[in-house]
Amino acid sequence: MKIRITPGAILLIAALVFKRDMLLPATVLAAVLHECGHLLAARCLGIRLRLLELDMMGAKLYPAAQIPSYRSEALLAAAGPTASLLLALIPPVTPFRAALRTATLSFALFNLLPIEGFDGGRVLHAVLAALRGAETAARALFCSSYLSLLLLFSLSACLLLRYGEDAALAVLSASLFARLFLALGSDAAPLCRPPRKK
Repeated sequence: MKIRITPGAILLIAALVFKRDMLLPATVLAAVLHECGHLLAARCLGIRLRLLELDMMGAKLYPAAQIPSYRSEALLAAAGPTASLLLALIPPVTPFRAALRTATLSFALFNLLPIEGFDGGRVLHAVLAALRGAETAARALFCSSYLSLLLLFSLSACLLLRYGEDAALAVLSASLFARLFLALGSDAAPLCRPPRKK
């Protein structure tokens, strides 16, 4: 399996380095353990992976072939947040463990959001596609992505106005929103419909 690091991942690591506290090693370890959950699930399910890409939004795994079933897709996607949630159960007896617990819990909850490209979005799509078909699943995922990002952006705006901090959440929300929806173009389908395939 190849590993690719994008410039966005380098920028993210640089930003964490400048914080000069336990956040950097705890965040990196939490990310590694989260991805280990996905890798273990892929091995158990017999799914070969060709690429691990690290970018600003985290890591992405690319299978060598199409995932055999919606069930396998859901299990593979759920494995990362499950690993993070299990690791968050470790008692925070030292300051580093407390930072690691916070980071792993944050990874789990953030990745469980039903947003396209996130683990929660992949689980939602796989379950709905198995039950109701791929088209219904794509519409539901588009809707849940839009509403989740709107909620994140609203929360970040409230935090920014109330406390004058957490601009990072606002930037993250806006960049995710742009990445998922503005790329659809002016001829995109109406709200709660997936983009048309070209």
